[in-house]
Amino acid sequence: MAKAESYSVPQSNVWERLKTFINAELINILAAILFLLLAIFLLYPILAVLIKSIRDPQGLTFAYYLKFFTKGYYFQSLQNTLLLGFINTVICLVVGFCLAYLTTRGPLVLRKPLKIISMMPLIAPPYLFAISLIILFGRNGILTKAFALNWSIYGFTGVVVAQTLAFIPLAYLMIENTLMSLNPNLEESAYDLGASEGRIIRTITIPLLTPGILKAGLLVFVMTIAEFGNAAILGGRTPFLAPDTYTMIIGEADFEMGSVLSVILIIPCIIIFFLHNYLLTGKKFTTIGGKPVASEPRKMTPLVKIPFLVIGFTAVFAIFISFGVVLMASFTKILGVKNEIVFSHILNFDSNRAIYNSIQVSLIAALIGAIIGTLLAYVIVRGKFFGRTFIEMVSLSGFALPGTVIGIGYLLAFNTPPFKLTGGIMILALNCVFRFLAVGVEAGISKLHQINIEIEEASSDLGANFMTTFYKIILPIMFPAFIAGFIYTFMTAIVSLSAVVFLVSPGFELAAVKIFDAAVYGEIGLASATTMKLVAIVVLCMMILNYLTKKTGFDITQKKGV
Repeated sequence: MAKAESYSVPQSNVWERLKTFINAELINILAAILFLLLAIFLLYPILAVLIKSIRDPQGLTFAYYLKFFTKGYYFQSLQNTLLLGFINTVICLVVGFCLAYLTTRGPLVLRKPLKIISMMPLIAPPYLFAISLIILFGRNGILTKAFALNWSIYGFTGVVVAQTLAFIPLAYLMIENTLMSLNPNLEESAYDLGASEGRIIRTITIPLLTPGILKAGLLVFVMTIAEFGNAAILGGRTPFLAPDTYTMIIGEADFEMGSVLSVILIIPCIIIFFLHNYLLTGKKFTTIGGKPVASEPRKMTPLVKIPFLVIGFTAVFAIFISFGVVLMASFTKILGVKNEIVFSHILNFDSNRAIYNSIQVSLIAALIGAIIGTLLAYVIVRGKFFGRTFIEMVSLSGFALPGTVIGIGYLLAFNTPPFKLTGGIMILALNCVFRFLAVGVEAGISKLHQINIEIEEASSDLGANFMTTFYKIILPIMFPAFIAGFIYTFMTAIVSLSAVVFLVSPGFELAAVKIFDAAVYGEIGLASATTMKLVAIVVLCMMILNYLTKKTGFDITQKKGV
């Protein structure tokens, strides 16, 4: 009787096949892993908020939404929030356009100073302006006492002023970037045909700037209604959705109503996003034609220059004064009340420890965010799988969603197994990673569009596998984008408040939360000093980023080859 013999495939052959498969499908495997991370740390928290808003111990319910729309207080909160967003968006767009026009068309001597001061809010936490307004116009404020003012900064008006000053640079940068790409010969031709500068602005400049203006408006609106610090510090008894959500979650532990408020906060952002896409779909706004253009456009006429200068100078003066009074308050016992020079605010141990904690969290978030952003950019640009656009959209959504919503989502999603992260440093870091992932992804995409795919194909033809090509060719070229994503995530994470305020644990306080608590309890000197120390850290990051930009010739604000 013949014995049956069993044959086994040599392990070396199995390993070779496995390596061949991984090398061929690695980009798809990487895309699947990255999407899984996005699903867990971005989609899942948002879904957790939605589910919490329609569930009670008995099951599915819409009672909490009914409560929201039938209770006058919540309706007033929604109305104030939308009105705040609309007013701030209009003011920021007007001021941003005036500043952008002055820095691209105005007197040469004013361009650089106006640009530098206009961008100063980018290096500071948004709530710096709430602190400065309290110092100037609070009950014991410098200007309040000097002019015996009866007007109170606390309330809707104060929040509008603070939010406007905080978000002017967002509108300015987007409009200026579009304005710089506008062919000045178009304006010159209209001027030669007899059109006034005002008419040129109305009929040529503004219509061609529509994409930049709409994008700026979308971003300012979302950031304004989602910003937590200024509204919470200056709002007083005026209800706004973001601070009310904080009160519901932290003050009353009412997670259901807190989730409802979060969902309501998301809806305007989604509507504005789709409205923005609808208005731009199918329309062309070509501003770069490939022909030589005038090196320097004509000078501004007085009828345009004077009102633009009044608006621009008012804005930059307010920004400059805000930074100045906060800096002075850092070294004064109580600025305007007890003007004694002190160093206790700067040397305060608790605030320095909070800054150290913030640096820890921000460094972890920056490293993880830069790695994930670089990898996401690669699979989005080089991948050929179904769903690339969806992955890109999800990766960018964290930046467009209110931080308050993502903070509550993390609190709900990661408070129980299997993903219990609350109470630790990683939940803070991961929250920042996926909130600010968009810049790292966009920087990587911009850089990859400058890299000809033939370089990778040549490497493959010469026998290099995917990992070798990626490690020795792609990563070195994308390193500037990696650094840009790292520094941006670090800068934004260290001053972020709206999300992390829900996630900090006792004994591990962050600088942003420390500033918020100090401002709320009237410790303005301590809040000012901690804010200025954060500003110094962010300035250092900006200097490093600027140095790397000059060394590498890479600018994350420009997307080439698209």
